[in-house]
Amino acid sequence: MENKLRNYLTAKGSSPETLSVSDFPVSSMVRIELEDDSKVEFRYAFAIEAPEFKEIAVFTEHCGHHLFQLHEGMTLTAEKR
Repeated sequence: MENKLRNYLTAKGSSPETLSVSDFPVSSMVRIELEDDSKVEFRYAFAIEAPEFKEIAVFTEHCGHHLFQLHEGMTLTAEKR
């Protein structure tokens, strides 16, 4: 996942060494919905999918990062509000 984060940051023109406030747009939101209608929503966040590891990582400005097991029936929505 570390290489995917570096690639993401480099592609958007950020420093690949550290996350900064500019990496978390104020209007960004990540939502994960599960088969049973459970939902989790993060503001000031971005997500990186790693299907080869069956994982989704969500990086937030204020609440650290979170790793979710990717499975069938899961829906990931990343949007700017």
